[in-house]
Amino acid sequence: MLPHWARCFVKAFLRARRNKKSNSVNERLKNLEKLISFHFPVDKVPQATGKLRLLQEGNATLLALFAKKCRENNINFWLDYGTLLGAVRHKGFIPWDDDLDVSMTRQDFDELLKKLPELFPASEGFSWKLHVFLQITVDGTPLSLDIYPYHFYHEPLSAQNKVGIDAAITRFKKSVVLITPLVNYTDSEIQDKIAKEILNGKPALDSSESPAIFLSPAIEFTKNTVLAYEDIFPLKQMSFEGVEYNVPNHSRQYLQFFYGDYMSYPPTLAYKHPSVEHMVKHLPFEDSVNKFIDTYGSST
Repeated sequence: MLPHWARCFVKAFLRARRNKKSNSVNERLKNLEKLISFHFPVDKVPQATGKLRLLQEGNATLLALFAKKCRENNINFWLDYGTLLGAVRHKGFIPWDDDLDVSMTRQDFDELLKKLPELFPASEGFSWKLHVFLQITVDGTPLSLDIYPYHFYHEPLSAQNKVGIDAAITRFKKSVVLITPLVNYTDSEIQDKIAKEILNGKPALDSSESPAIFLSPAIEFTKNTVLAYEDIFPLKQMSFEGVEYNVPNHSRQYLQFFYGDYMSYPPTLAYKHPSVEHMVKHLPFEDSVNKFIDTYGSST
């Protein structure tokens, strides 16, 4: 039997070999990633396959249904975040994306909230959750649509007041989201705080006066977002999964603001939501999603 010092030496030697091999593999993977990113454009990546693609097709049906109901009720929205990026870069879903993001003005958001029970009734398998944004889901499926409210400011955006609005939003986030994350504000309480702390008690301008527009500052996972009216309006049209939808007036500048170099690969190619990844890999949802597509796909 080897003495203790010899056993320790052998273990250290074997560990060093494993680490060297692991480092070698990691270096090869990094070189492969560089080769792909430099020579295979991200907008040419093929669409997803299998269950993830079925999930995307179900979400595309949900988005078309949502658009139809909004159109019938004079509610306007635009594609946002990963869904907007998918429209600009892929003309559809980002190949590894798994949900939908849209935005609308707070006025349209309030109108949607009033009509939710009739537009997306629980009796037809729809559910919704109101956080500081609205989430519409379909029971028994991973289908999901997130709707984010933007507020009009009481002035057009200028270089001078942008600094003040940013500072007010930062203070708001610290008091509502970052420092006291366990405080359970209601939607009406959030609106009261926005009116007092962001709008300074002044009424928001009408859209005809081209006011600044800002994302609800209670949404913690985005950067401070205050934009000129012209960044969003007038809305334009863009194809997403073969259907035309509204998008911001300056979509590419908007994506640059949020993502930086949005035409490059992200650091990792992965599911956006771990819960969806678990469903795709481990839970059979094909029947429920196919049923949803069969039920609503032809009516949109």
